[in-house]
Amino acid sequence: MDPLIVRWDRTVIHRNPADPDDPTIVCCLTEDGQPVALLLNDEHREALGLQLVDPDPAN
Repeated sequence: MDPLIVRWDRTVIHRNPADPDDPTIVCCLTEDGQPVALLLNDEHREALGLQLVDPDPAN
């Protein structure tokens, strides 16, 4: 089975930034325009942010 390819639609929804258990929603779209939501808790949001800033942790 091929992975579902989605693209970020440049929307991020912070439900309640004061509550680390309340996820951040990264809104995406499939190739045919269907909406997809990537839910990130506080730990995952930080990990993804670090990967985007510095993809090589050895540096």
